[in-house]
Amino acid sequence: MVAASGVAHTLMSADRSLAALQNGDGQFHVLAVDHRDSLRVFLRPDDPSSVPDSLLTEVKRDLVELVSPHATGVMLEPEYSIPQAIDVLQPGVGFIAALEAQGYLADPTVSPTTLLWSVEQAAESGAAAVKLLLPYHPDHSLSADQRTVATSVVAECRSVGIPLILEPLFHSLAPGESRELVVFRTVEHFADSGADLLKLPFPLDGTEEVSQMRTVEACARITARCRQPWALLSGGGTFESFREQVSLAIAGGAAGFMVGRALWGEAAHAVDGTTRRRLIEEVVLPRWHELVAAATCETLIDT
Repeated sequence: MVAASGVAHTLMSADRSLAALQNGDGQFHVLAVDHRDSLRVFLRPDDPSSVPDSLLTEVKRDLVELVSPHATGVMLEPEYSIPQAIDVLQPGVGFIAALEAQGYLADPTVSPTTLLWSVEQAAESGAAAVKLLLPYHPDHSLSADQRTVATSVVAECRSVGIPLILEPLFHSLAPGESRELVVFRTVEHFADSGADLLKLPFPLDGTEEVSQMRTVEACARITARCRQPWALLSGGGTFESFREQVSLAIAGGAAGFMVGRALWGEAAHAVDGTTRRRLIEEVVLPRWHELVAAATCETLIDT
């Protein structure tokens, strides 16, 4: 057995500190509820357009109110949760404002990412940081355009003085294409971008049977290349899978996790608000504490 633990990172700029989103050990334990189109599809895949705006806000408010006291940060968006859920956010917990407009779910290969609002507007809302999701594949024809979008947003963040969390999320993997290679090449394209934190997917395919040591090495390779800290996103998989991924990613140097539907999916599907809040208390919060334990405990890795 080999003991491994997370690698500390120095933030890139004191002017754009991410400290409001970290715990005392420098880790990010972030509740992600910035979903919009994807939440509609998740709730009613047969008819996403039938999901009322009010339901999206109700789900987000309940999650923010009950989970944010245990989080270091919460990821929100300006359509259904900023400012609608700010009043139930735990005092002292920073929120991250999503910048990207909706529409990328339909076909991320059609056009570059567009912004829903400006960095300055997001900063004026009280956000501790902003987040930009970039659907990305290093070999796709839009890759250069997406890097241009990132460059522009980085410059605006520096001008405004707010940190940027950049999420270059792969898409359009071909059959047999190496997920690990695509993720790492993507990291290479954005590690020097000036983003203050990278939000990244797990580098290996969850269906692959590989040793824990091999997995930790893949995460450590990302850590070694990054000029900034990186946090693991959940990507809509199962909670049990993500909990294991968090433990291994932290052992490979990741600085924390940002978790969405893998944590709270069942609660979002609740038929009424009372049931939803009960599920948050009975299912979501115990899961949250499991993730925190996975992120903060030294991990023994099988060789």
